[in-house]
Amino acid sequence: MTRLVVDPARLRFVDVVTSSHGHTDHLDAETLRAIRPQALVCPAGIRELARERAGAEPIGIEEGETVDVSGFAITAVRAEHDVSGPAFGYVVRCGPLALYHSGDTLAFRGLGESLRPFGPDVAILPINGKLGNMGGADAAHVASEAGARVAVPCHFDMFELNTASPDAFVRECERLGQASRVLRAGERLTLPGKGRNLRG
Repeated sequence: MTRLVVDPARLRFVDVVTSSHGHTDHLDAETLRAIRPQALVCPAGIRELARERAGAEPIGIEEGETVDVSGFAITAVRAEHDVSGPAFGYVVRCGPLALYHSGDTLAFRGLGESLRPFGPDVAILPINGKLGNMGGADAAHVASEAGARVAVPCHFDMFELNTASPDAFVRECERLGQASRVLRAGERLTLPGKGRNLRG
């Protein structure tokens, strides 16, 4: 459903890629081989699959572990997703900025509270509510409980069989007083006062 925003070969400036789990939309061989990142961080349990798809040696990580790669501190966070192998979200720190990307996960009890100590500036959360993912209202609650400065929805408008409107997410964020931003594919997000740009 979503147009190709950029040819992956133009992303060879990317130093580090994270993969949350082994599903193709989170570990795509064509994209990884075009980008050729210096490092690919993935759950230790899918290292062989990641090596096969990326054509390079990945860095395996366990839940709760932090690795330092190319100026980024990357911590693996528990995720609950219907997948045969392990699945993680990641908190990525770079200087003063902390970003949480959930990967695919349900909104299990304690997720938001477990993220609060990281002080996430941005929380990127799925909102499709299908195939082992939280829905929009749950995503808003996780972001609020985590104390995220801004919540950004993902996992919609990509696959026809697995999409959702961000409206419920936006409404619940407004009700909770949680700042949010719905990004178009490729749109830039700038955080006031941080001097950092993020691409959607």
